Amino acid sequence: MSKRSRTKLRKRNVGLKKKPILDWQERRRQISDALSKKDVSELRILATTGPGLVDDGLRRLCWPLLLHFDHYKDKNKPQEVHNDEHQVLLDVERSCVYFPQGLNHVQKKKKQSELNDVIVGILRRHPKLSYYQGFHDICLCLLILLGKNDAIKAGENIAMFLLRYPFTSIRLFYPILRQLNLLNTLICLEDSEIANFLEESNTLPYFCLSWVITWCSHDIHDYSKVIRLFDFFIASDPLITIYLAARVIISRRKELLTLESDSATVHTFLSKFPQHINIDGLISETIQLYHKHPPHKLQKESNEELDEKSCVNLYEKHWLELKADYSVVDKILSNPPSVKKPVNNSKKSNSNKKQPIIFAVAVTVIAIIITSNWLWRSTLTDTLKFING
Repeated sequence: MSKRSRTKLRKRNVGLKKKPILDWQERRRQISDALSKKDVSELRILATTGPGLVDDGLRRLCWPLLLHFDHYKDKNKPQEVHNDEHQVLLDVERSCVYFPQGLNHVQKKKKQSELNDVIVGILRRHPKLSYYQGFHDICLCLLILLGKNDAIKAGENIAMFLLRYPFTSIRLFYPILRQLNLLNTLICLEDSEIANFLEESNTLPYFCLSWVITWCSHDIHDYSKVIRLFDFFIASDPLITIYLAARVIISRRKELLTLESDSATVHTFLSKFPQHINIDGLISETIQLYHKHPPHKLQKESNEELDEKSCVNLYEKHWLELKADYSVVDKILSNPPSVKKPVNNSKKSNSNKKQPIIFAVAVTVIAIIITSNWLWRSTLTDTLKFING
């Protein structure tokens, strides 16, 4: 190769290396502009597209706006001990497995103590919330990124407004399972072959339960991927985790359809979140699916209509417009089951063909699992074998 050709090739390679740097610089400028204007709508777009909010330094500035910290007021109420604090401590003692990395024993114990303070701080301020196993995984990510005080504020708003269903109580855990059943409808609408395979193998959608209630923080071992997903979840509709789960399943169709049509085999395969998946690509595909089948239409297509006062159905008018109003949510949490009503949808479909008895047994078994303190360590495959007969 001549000297002139080598020079041209070198310039071309240098140009290729510079382009990503310029893209990152442009993204940081966009985020900084949105922050200076306190433009939450623009931040929400940036958090759900491309590389998201780029790095932890910018996230520390953006997340408070996205989670309405400005509307947080500590009323300094007497902080009585919450009934679930013992369970919190048990979970905290098992935390910090994959991240943060590089902690020695003393540092790990200190981080766990801070994590306990974060969760207990949230529960004592809102005694109507019932702690569930897996929330400690979310709070650990908040603690790593924001520090203890802001993690309490962030976790409080996530619990009250974006992830309210799992906190209602064990006996009312069925609403989150209703969300999972919407997954069947989504898959049926997008890929009938996969839907038929799951139905023939009698595979219920509970393999992705932890993805939904921990925002994937229990299932993904790479902190950078988890925190990128948190950008997405914080800035999106509470039901977005169901859409993401659908995209993950569809992305694995080639491997899935080669499996034996057996519920235990299929459940085991699907319950393992693919660690090397392209997160930015997954988010982009999830957004497309969300716009194609928005929550109100998805509920019309399914036999699973969510409570009219669910965080899903109140997201736009309550969270986006009215901001964080704790008194309203406390009132909702106080409602007995008889007061809760589904949205009034007239259109029904046969997308979800599972029998009510299967759903009832599934709810009972899952509740027992959670109550027995072995949700993440049990072989749910054996449980599903029992459900499926």
